[in-house]
Amino acid sequence: MRLANAITALAMGMAIAWSGSASALTVKLDYIWGGNGGGTTVFIHGHGNCVGGNGSDSRCVNIPYGYWLNSTEDGGDGHDFMAEATSKCTASGCTMACSSAGCNSVSYTGSWSYSEAFTIRYDMVNQSMMASANDVAKCLVDLRNGTNLSGCNPSLYKRTSFRVVGHSAGGTVIDRIFSTGAWPDLTGTSGAIVGNPVASSGALAGSKAASALYGTDGASNFCTTLVSWVAGWAFKSTGNASLTRGTVIGEARNGRQGKSPKWIYKITNTGGSGSANNSGKDAIKEDANDSKMGILAGCVGYSADDDTDGVLWHYDNDPTSSPSTSNGGKYRAEYTGKYWHWVSSWANHSHNRNDAYVKKYGFQSFSGCYYISPGTCIGQYAQ
Repeated sequence: MRLANAITALAMGMAIAWSGSASALTVKLDYIWGGNGGGTTVFIHGHGNCVGGNGSDSRCVNIPYGYWLNSTEDGGDGHDFMAEATSKCTASGCTMACSSAGCNSVSYTGSWSYSEAFTIRYDMVNQSMMASANDVAKCLVDLRNGTNLSGCNPSLYKRTSFRVVGHSAGGTVIDRIFSTGAWPDLTGTSGAIVGNPVASSGALAGSKAASALYGTDGASNFCTTLVSWVAGWAFKSTGNASLTRGTVIGEARNGRQGKSPKWIYKITNTGGSGSANNSGKDAIKEDANDSKMGILAGCVGYSADDDTDGVLWHYDNDPTSSPSTSNGGKYRAEYTGKYWHWVSSWANHSHNRNDAYVKKYGFQSFSGCYYISPGTCIGQYAQ
Protein backbone atom coordinates (compact mmCIF):
# COMPACT_ATOMS: atom_id res chain seq x y z
CA MET A 1 0.00 0.00 0.00
CA ARG A 2 2.40 2.60 -1.34
CA LEU A 3 0.40 5.80 -0.78
CA ALA A 4 0.03 5.24 2.96
CA ASN A 5 3.82 4.93 3.24
CA ALA A 6 4.28 8.02 1.10
CA ILE A 7 2.17 10.14 3.46
CA THR A 8 4.48 9.35 6.38
CA ALA A 9 7.55 10.26 4.35
CA LEU A 10 5.94 13.50 3.18
CA ALA A 11 5.07 14.58 6.69
CA MET A 12 8.72 14.19 7.68
CA GLY A 13 10.02 16.13 4.69
CA MET A 14 7.40 18.86 4.32
CA ALA A 15 9.28 21.59 6.16
CA ILE A 16 12.39 21.03 4.03
CA ALA A 17 10.41 20.99 0.77
CA TRP A 18 8.78 24.31 1.55
CA SER A 19 12.07 26.17 1.95
CA GLY A 20 13.23 26.30 -1.69
CA SER A 21 12.48 29.04 -4.22
CA ALA A 22 13.42 29.62 -7.85
CA SER A 23 14.00 32.93 -9.63
CA ALA A 24 11.29 35.43 -8.63
CA LEU A 25 8.74 32.72 -7.97
CA THR A 26 8.78 29.36 -6.25
CA VAL A 27 9.21 25.86 -7.62
CA LYS A 28 9.21 22.74 -5.46
CA LEU A 29 10.46 19.22 -6.04
CA ASP A 30 8.79 16.62 -3.82
CA TYR A 31 9.73 12.97 -3.31
CA ILE A 32 6.42 11.08 -3.12
CA TRP A 33 7.32 7.39 -2.84
CA GLY A 34 9.96 4.83 -3.65
CA GLY A 35 10.06 2.08 -6.26
CA ASN A 36 11.53 -1.38 -6.63
CA GLY A 37 13.90 -0.85 -9.53
CA GLY A 38 11.29 0.44 -11.98
CA GLY A 39 13.04 3.76 -12.52
CA THR A 40 11.91 7.29 -11.65
CA THR A 41 8.94 9.31 -12.91
CA VAL A 42 8.46 13.05 -12.45
CA PHE A 43 4.92 14.46 -12.65
CA ILE A 44 4.37 18.03 -13.90
CA HIS A 45 0.93 19.53 -13.21
CA GLY A 46 -1.05 21.78 -15.54
CA HIS A 47 -2.19 25.41 -15.39
CA GLY A 48 -2.48 26.75 -11.85
CA ASN A 49 -0.46 27.76 -8.83
CA CYS A 50 0.55 24.88 -6.54
CA VAL A 51 3.15 26.73 -4.46
CA GLY A 52 1.11 29.34 -2.56
CA GLY A 53 0.35 33.02 -2.87
CA ASN A 54 -1.90 34.79 -5.32
CA GLY A 55 -4.28 32.47 -7.15
CA SER A 56 -3.03 29.30 -5.48
CA ASP A 57 -5.08 26.16 -4.91
CA SER A 58 -4.83 24.75 -1.38
CA ARG A 59 -5.44 21.19 -2.58
CA CYS A 60 -2.10 21.04 -4.36
CA VAL A 61 -0.33 23.55 -2.11
CA ASN A 62 -1.01 21.45 0.99
CA ILE A 63 -0.47 18.03 -0.64
CA PRO A 64 2.36 17.67 -3.19
CA TYR A 65 0.41 15.08 -5.19
CA GLY A 66 -2.96 16.83 -4.67
CA TYR A 67 -3.33 17.80 -8.32
CA TRP A 68 -3.36 14.12 -9.31
CA LEU A 69 -5.88 12.92 -6.70
CA ASN A 70 -9.38 11.66 -7.32
CA SER A 71 -10.10 13.98 -4.45
CA THR A 72 -12.57 13.14 -1.68
CA GLU A 73 -13.01 16.90 -1.37
CA ASP A 74 -14.58 16.79 -4.85
CA GLY A 75 -16.62 13.66 -4.09
CA GLY A 76 -14.05 11.14 -5.27
CA ASP A 77 -12.76 7.95 -3.69
CA GLY A 78 -9.31 9.29 -2.76
CA HIS A 79 -7.15 7.21 -5.08
CA ASP A 80 -4.19 8.67 -6.92
CA PHE A 81 -3.52 8.78 -10.70
CA MET A 82 0.17 8.51 -9.87
CA ALA A 83 -0.32 5.05 -8.35
CA GLU A 84 -1.49 3.67 -11.71
CA ALA A 85 1.10 5.63 -13.69
CA THR A 86 4.05 4.30 -11.67
CA SER A 87 2.94 0.64 -11.51
CA LYS A 88 3.61 -1.94 -14.21
CA CYS A 89 2.09 -5.42 -14.14
CA THR A 90 4.89 -7.77 -15.28
CA ALA A 91 3.20 -11.19 -15.32
CA SER A 92 -0.26 -12.69 -15.70
CA GLY A 93 -2.31 -13.01 -12.54
CA CYS A 94 -1.35 -9.68 -11.01
CA THR A 95 -4.05 -7.48 -9.49
CA MET A 96 -4.26 -3.90 -8.27
CA ALA A 97 -7.22 -2.76 -6.21
CA CYS A 98 -8.36 -0.29 -3.60
CA SER A 99 -7.50 -1.61 -0.15
CA SER A 100 -10.16 -2.63 2.34
CA ALA A 101 -9.58 0.66 4.16
CA GLY A 102 -10.39 2.70 1.05
CA CYS A 103 -8.89 3.94 -2.20
CA ASN A 104 -6.39 6.30 -0.60
CA SER A 105 -4.14 3.23 -0.53
CA VAL A 106 -3.83 0.48 -3.11
CA SER A 107 -3.20 -3.23 -2.62
CA TYR A 108 -1.16 -5.30 -5.07
CA THR A 109 -0.89 -9.03 -5.67
CA GLY A 110 1.33 -10.83 -8.13
CA SER A 111 4.32 -9.49 -10.04
CA TRP A 112 4.72 -5.70 -10.25
CA SER A 113 7.45 -3.25 -11.12
CA TYR A 114 7.19 0.13 -9.36
CA SER A 115 8.69 3.43 -10.41
CA GLU A 116 9.54 5.91 -7.69
CA ALA A 117 7.62 9.17 -8.00
CA PHE A 118 8.50 12.85 -7.74
CA THR A 119 6.27 15.87 -8.38
CA ILE A 120 7.27 19.35 -9.44
CA ARG A 121 5.02 22.17 -8.25
CA TYR A 122 5.26 25.65 -9.69
CA ASP A 123 3.22 28.79 -10.44
CA MET A 124 1.57 29.26 -13.85
CA VAL A 125 -0.82 31.92 -12.64
CA ASN A 126 1.53 34.78 -11.82
CA GLN A 127 4.03 33.94 -14.53
CA SER A 128 3.82 32.76 -18.12
CA MET A 129 4.04 29.25 -19.50
CA MET A 130 7.44 30.20 -20.91
CA ALA A 131 8.77 31.28 -17.50
CA SER A 132 7.19 28.21 -15.91
CA ALA A 133 9.02 25.97 -18.39
CA ASN A 134 12.29 27.63 -17.39
CA ASP A 135 11.60 26.98 -13.71
CA VAL A 136 10.61 23.36 -14.30
CA ALA A 137 13.62 22.70 -16.53
CA LYS A 138 16.05 24.20 -14.01
CA CYS A 139 14.49 22.06 -11.30
CA LEU A 140 14.87 18.92 -13.45
CA VAL A 141 18.53 19.80 -14.05
CA ASP A 142 18.97 20.06 -10.27
CA LEU A 143 17.44 16.60 -9.90
CA ARG A 144 19.83 15.26 -12.53
CA ASN A 145 22.89 16.80 -10.89
CA GLY A 146 21.93 16.55 -7.22
CA THR A 147 22.19 20.33 -6.88
CA ASN A 148 19.91 23.10 -5.66
CA LEU A 149 20.70 26.02 -7.98
CA SER A 150 16.99 26.55 -8.67
CA GLY A 151 16.06 26.32 -5.00
CA CYS A 152 13.67 23.43 -5.65
CA ASN A 153 15.92 20.63 -4.36
CA PRO A 154 17.12 21.42 -0.82
CA SER A 155 17.31 17.69 -0.08
CA LEU A 156 19.78 17.32 -2.98
CA TYR A 157 18.00 14.38 -4.58
CA LYS A 158 20.02 13.06 -7.52
CA ARG A 159 18.65 10.91 -10.34
CA THR A 160 20.68 10.65 -13.52
CA SER A 161 17.70 9.34 -15.49
CA PHE A 162 13.94 9.76 -15.17
CA ARG A 163 10.71 9.86 -17.15
CA VAL A 164 8.32 12.83 -17.28
CA VAL A 165 4.51 12.99 -17.35
CA GLY A 166 2.57 16.24 -17.73
CA HIS A 167 -1.12 17.14 -17.79
CA SER A 168 -2.70 20.02 -19.71
CA ALA A 169 -0.29 22.97 -19.66
CA GLY A 170 2.25 20.63 -18.07
CA GLY A 171 2.37 18.99 -21.50
CA THR A 172 3.04 22.43 -23.03
CA VAL A 173 5.93 22.84 -20.58
CA ILE A 174 7.38 19.46 -21.60
CA ASP A 175 7.01 20.35 -25.29
CA ARG A 176 8.88 23.62 -24.77
CA ILE A 177 11.70 21.96 -22.81
CA PHE A 178 12.27 19.52 -25.67
CA SER A 179 11.61 21.92 -28.57
CA THR A 180 14.04 24.66 -27.60
CA GLY A 181 17.07 22.40 -27.21
CA ALA A 182 18.12 24.75 -24.41
CA TRP A 183 18.61 21.96 -21.87
CA PRO A 184 20.77 19.24 -23.47
CA ASP A 185 21.47 17.76 -20.04
CA LEU A 186 17.78 16.83 -20.06
CA THR A 187 16.91 16.23 -23.71
CA GLY A 188 20.20 15.55 -25.50
CA THR A 189 21.61 12.19 -26.61
CA SER A 190 22.77 11.44 -23.08
CA GLY A 191 20.09 13.54 -21.40
CA ALA A 192 18.44 12.60 -18.15
CA ILE A 193 14.91 12.29 -19.58
CA VAL A 194 14.55 8.72 -20.81
CA GLY A 195 11.73 6.89 -22.55
CA ASN A 196 8.93 8.86 -24.16
CA PRO A 197 7.48 11.91 -22.39
CA VAL A 198 3.71 11.74 -21.85
CA ALA A 199 1.34 14.69 -22.30
CA SER A 200 -2.14 13.87 -20.99
CA SER A 201 -4.65 16.31 -22.53
CA GLY A 202 -1.67 18.47 -23.39
CA ALA A 203 -2.43 22.07 -24.38
CA LEU A 204 0.08 21.79 -27.20
CA ALA A 205 -1.71 24.38 -29.33
CA GLY A 206 -3.06 26.43 -26.45
CA SER A 207 -6.32 26.55 -24.54
CA LYS A 208 -9.60 27.67 -26.09
CA ALA A 209 -10.72 28.71 -22.62
CA ALA A 210 -7.74 31.07 -22.42
CA SER A 211 -8.38 32.40 -25.92
CA ALA A 212 -12.04 33.01 -25.08
CA LEU A 213 -11.11 34.78 -21.86
CA TYR A 214 -9.08 37.29 -23.87
CA GLY A 215 -11.43 37.34 -26.89
CA THR A 216 -8.71 36.23 -29.30
CA ASP A 217 -8.22 33.52 -31.92
CA GLY A 218 -11.87 33.75 -32.94
CA ALA A 219 -13.08 32.61 -29.51
CA SER A 220 -15.56 34.74 -27.61
CA ASN A 221 -18.58 34.72 -25.29
CA PHE A 222 -16.64 33.38 -22.36
CA CYS A 223 -18.71 32.94 -19.24
CA THR A 224 -17.45 33.01 -15.68
CA THR A 225 -18.34 29.45 -14.72
CA LEU A 226 -15.38 27.99 -12.87
CA VAL A 227 -14.16 24.46 -13.25
CA SER A 228 -12.66 23.95 -9.83
CA TRP A 229 -9.79 21.63 -10.68
CA VAL A 230 -8.91 23.20 -14.00
CA ALA A 231 -8.39 26.20 -11.84
CA GLY A 232 -8.82 29.85 -12.63
CA TRP A 233 -9.86 29.80 -16.30
CA ALA A 234 -12.36 32.58 -15.57
CA PHE A 235 -9.71 35.04 -14.38
CA LYS A 236 -7.19 36.93 -16.45
CA SER A 237 -3.63 36.23 -15.40
CA THR A 238 -0.14 36.13 -16.82
CA GLY A 239 -0.39 32.35 -17.05
CA ASN A 240 -3.70 32.40 -18.94
CA ALA A 241 -2.48 35.07 -21.36
CA SER A 242 0.46 32.86 -22.32
CA LEU A 243 -1.83 29.91 -23.16
CA THR A 244 -3.95 31.49 -25.90
CA ARG A 245 -3.63 29.69 -29.21
CA GLY A 246 -2.06 32.73 -30.85
CA THR A 247 0.66 32.90 -28.20
CA VAL A 248 1.49 29.18 -28.30
CA ILE A 249 1.42 29.01 -32.12
CA GLY A 250 3.55 32.16 -32.19
CA GLU A 251 6.13 30.41 -30.03
CA ALA A 252 6.03 27.48 -32.49
CA ARG A 253 6.72 29.82 -35.39
CA ASN A 254 9.70 31.16 -33.48
CA GLY A 255 11.04 27.63 -33.07
CA ARG A 256 10.30 27.25 -29.35
CA GLN A 257 7.27 24.93 -29.47
CA GLY A 258 6.22 22.00 -31.62
CA LYS A 259 9.76 20.98 -32.55
CA SER A 260 10.41 18.07 -30.21
CA PRO A 261 13.21 15.82 -31.47
CA LYS A 262 11.83 12.96 -29.41
CA TRP A 263 8.41 11.34 -29.73
CA ILE A 264 5.98 12.75 -27.18
CA TYR A 265 3.17 10.36 -26.31
CA LYS A 266 -0.10 12.31 -26.49
CA ILE A 267 -3.23 11.27 -24.59
CA THR A 268 -6.04 13.05 -26.39
CA ASN A 269 -9.83 13.07 -26.20
CA THR A 270 -11.84 10.80 -28.49
CA GLY A 271 -14.73 13.24 -28.55
CA GLY A 272 -18.31 12.23 -29.07
CA SER A 273 -21.37 12.55 -26.93
CA GLY A 274 -20.63 13.30 -23.30
CA SER A 275 -16.91 13.78 -23.80
CA ALA A 276 -16.98 17.13 -21.97
CA ASN A 277 -19.67 16.35 -19.41
CA ASN A 278 -18.71 12.73 -18.70
CA SER A 279 -21.22 12.37 -15.89
CA GLY A 280 -24.04 13.11 -18.29
CA LYS A 281 -23.35 9.75 -19.98
CA ASP A 282 -21.52 7.68 -17.40
CA ALA A 283 -21.97 8.81 -13.79
CA ILE A 284 -19.06 8.37 -11.46
CA LYS A 285 -17.67 9.68 -8.21
CA GLU A 286 -15.61 12.87 -8.47
CA ASP A 287 -18.09 14.27 -10.93
CA ALA A 288 -18.05 17.73 -9.34
CA ASN A 289 -16.36 19.17 -12.43
CA ASP A 290 -18.30 17.30 -15.10
CA SER A 291 -21.38 19.50 -15.48
CA LYS A 292 -19.18 22.58 -15.20
CA MET A 293 -16.89 21.17 -17.90
CA GLY A 294 -19.91 20.82 -20.16
CA ILE A 295 -20.99 24.40 -19.43
CA LEU A 296 -17.46 25.64 -20.09
CA ALA A 297 -17.44 23.83 -23.45
CA GLY A 298 -20.63 25.69 -24.37
CA CYS A 299 -19.21 29.01 -23.20
CA VAL A 300 -16.20 28.74 -25.50
CA GLY A 301 -18.30 27.77 -28.49
CA TYR A 302 -18.60 24.00 -28.33
CA SER A 303 -21.59 21.85 -27.58
CA ALA A 304 -21.39 20.23 -24.16
CA ASP A 305 -21.47 16.93 -26.06
CA ASP A 306 -19.06 18.03 -28.79
CA ASP A 307 -15.72 16.40 -29.59
CA THR A 308 -13.83 18.20 -26.86
CA ASP A 309 -12.40 17.69 -23.43
CA GLY A 310 -13.99 20.98 -22.37
CA VAL A 311 -10.94 23.23 -22.35
CA LEU A 312 -8.61 22.76 -25.32
CA TRP A 313 -8.95 23.81 -28.92
CA HIS A 314 -10.93 21.20 -30.85
CA TYR A 315 -8.35 18.62 -32.03
CA ASP A 316 -5.56 21.16 -31.73
CA ASN A 317 -4.36 19.20 -28.73
CA ASP A 318 -3.00 16.75 -31.34
CA PRO A 319 -0.49 18.81 -33.37
CA THR A 320 1.59 16.81 -35.82
CA SER A 321 3.17 17.36 -39.21
CA SER A 322 0.89 14.75 -40.81
CA PRO A 323 -2.45 14.57 -38.99
CA SER A 324 -5.41 12.56 -40.17
CA THR A 325 -7.71 14.57 -42.40
CA SER A 326 -10.74 13.10 -40.64
CA ASN A 327 -12.52 14.47 -37.59
CA GLY A 328 -11.36 18.02 -38.09
CA GLY A 329 -7.62 17.38 -37.85
CA LYS A 330 -5.70 20.49 -38.86
CA TYR A 331 -2.34 20.73 -40.57
CA ARG A 332 0.01 23.19 -38.91
CA ALA A 333 3.30 23.72 -40.64
CA GLU A 334 4.71 25.17 -37.43
CA TYR A 335 4.63 21.70 -35.86
CA THR A 336 7.50 19.74 -37.35
CA GLY A 337 8.52 17.72 -34.32
CA LYS A 338 7.57 14.23 -33.20
CA TYR A 339 4.14 13.84 -31.56
CA TRP A 340 2.44 10.46 -31.41
CA HIS A 341 -1.34 10.28 -30.98
CA TRP A 342 -0.80 7.48 -28.49
CA VAL A 343 -4.01 6.99 -26.47
CA SER A 344 -7.47 8.39 -27.19
CA SER A 345 -9.40 8.66 -23.94
CA TRP A 346 -13.10 9.52 -23.68
CA ALA A 347 -12.38 10.98 -20.23
CA ASN A 348 -12.61 14.76 -20.08
CA HIS A 349 -9.88 17.21 -19.16
CA SER A 350 -10.33 16.75 -15.42
CA HIS A 351 -10.46 12.94 -15.47
CA ASN A 352 -7.36 12.72 -17.65
CA ARG A 353 -5.34 13.80 -14.63
CA ASN A 354 -7.08 11.76 -11.90
CA ASP A 355 -8.30 8.48 -13.49
CA ALA A 356 -11.71 8.85 -11.85
CA TYR A 357 -13.06 5.84 -13.75
CA VAL A 358 -10.44 3.37 -12.57
CA LYS A 359 -12.47 1.94 -9.69
CA LYS A 360 -15.50 1.45 -11.93
CA TYR A 361 -13.72 -0.18 -14.86
CA GLY A 362 -10.55 -1.55 -13.34
CA PHE A 363 -6.83 -1.05 -13.00
CA GLN A 364 -4.34 -2.29 -15.56
CA SER A 365 -3.50 -5.94 -16.08
CA PHE A 366 -0.71 -7.82 -17.83
CA SER A 367 -2.85 -7.95 -20.98
CA GLY A 368 -3.70 -4.28 -21.21
CA CYS A 369 -4.96 -1.00 -19.81
CA TYR A 370 -8.13 1.10 -19.88
CA TYR A 371 -8.10 4.14 -22.16
CA ILE A 372 -10.78 5.78 -20.04
CA SER A 373 -8.19 5.74 -17.22
CA PRO A 374 -4.98 6.76 -19.02
CA GLY A 375 -2.79 6.45 -15.93
CA THR A 376 -3.19 2.67 -16.26
CA CYS A 377 -1.74 2.89 -19.79
CA ILE A 378 1.17 5.08 -18.68
CA GLY A 379 2.07 2.52 -16.02
CA GLN A 380 1.79 -0.49 -18.29
CA TYR A 381 3.32 0.89 -21.50
CA ALA A 382 5.29 4.08 -20.81
CA GLN A 383 7.39 2.92 -17.86
